Amino acid sequence: MSLFIQEFARSFDAQVGRDGGERFLKDVGRQMATRLSLPACATMDALEREMNAALALIQWGSVILDIDTSDRKLVLKHTGIPTVASVGEPSGYWLAPVLAGLYSVWLEQQPDALPDARISWAVESDVNNIQLVMLTYGH
Repeated sequence: MSLFIQEFARSFDAQVGRDGGERFLKDVGRQMATRLSLPACATMDALEREMNAALALIQWGSVILDIDTSDRKLVLKHTGIPTVASVGEPSGYWLAPVLAGLYSVWLEQQPDALPDARISWAVESDVNNIQLVMLTYGH
């Protein structure tokens, strides 16, 4: 990432705080989703393919969709998000809230979408120590 983006992110967080920054970035993700709308998908496999095609257009990595049957939630495992130097928590993951906004709109646009569903996220490491943004969607 460029020096400008790094300093923008640091200054932005200093001005609005972490919570304000996350709300803003989530809204940016929602706006991105309206520009990259997906077709209605009849299956989870089709939805995953459409999401990955859209993510490839903007070079924002890829996602794997899964169902957590015990919590009855959709789990999205995203790899390849652009990182911003050491900005964000954990270091470099300042843009993670953008994914929450992006995916929430894409899921809301699908047939049989859950009304009033929430999306949450955390950055975790997989078994190969690769960082992924884990998002859960549901009630």
